[in-house]
Amino acid sequence: MNEEKKITVLKLLSSHDEVGDVRTFVFDANGLVWLAGQSQGYILPQAGDSEAENQRWFTIASAPSEKVIHIATRVSSSTFKQTLNTLKPGDSIQSYDLGGDFTWEEVSDVSVVLVAGGIGITPFRSMLVERASQGKPLNATVLYFNRTDAVPFRVELEALAAIHPELHLHIIIGQHISAETILASEPQAQQRTVYISGPEAMVESVGTALRNYGISIKQDWFPGYTEKNY
Repeated sequence: MNEEKKITVLKLLSSHDEVGDVRTFVFDANGLVWLAGQSQGYILPQAGDSEAENQRWFTIASAPSEKVIHIATRVSSSTFKQTLNTLKPGDSIQSYDLGGDFTWEEVSDVSVVLVAGGIGITPFRSMLVERASQGKPLNATVLYFNRTDAVPFRVELEALAAIHPELHLHIIIGQHISAETILASEPQAQQRTVYISGPEAMVESVGTALRNYGISIKQDWFPGYTEKNY
């Protein structure tokens, strides 16, 4: 089945710990061009013989202006994640099917609401860093739900918020993610587009509830995560 995919080989440049069990792997882009918020599939043949073992999807955590591919993920006990974590600079990963429409829609200067569950912050990091690099306003309220105080990219996001007064960052620890908690944290979400990124089940259930409130949403979900491990 791999032969049917258009494969681009990416070489690992470096890797580093973010916080807790979250680690970022930095690959050369090898000519790939993407929009902030997009994702792609990855293959590590050495992780196993089946697609369940050797393939995963990740949203690219880096901005296109950074000109490298960042995979930022929680390093779990899965064969794929453990194999990824053993890569050394110069080792490679295969990528395919770059795309997706979880991107920032330009509607004049209307503010948006970005709701992240844990590692679901990765597309928003890409979006915000890219807009900042282009000199565009960061007209957004970020509601960043995390299970613990070990918050990935916290320092970077707080630095962006400090120099962009139009960016409002709210880090919410240990609270259940629901339409009600989102609206309680940002009542203006009722009149804005809400972007939701995080565990698949959460994104689906919260997205349905927000639609029932008549709210326009965009969704990006992360398979394999739940409210216990996001």
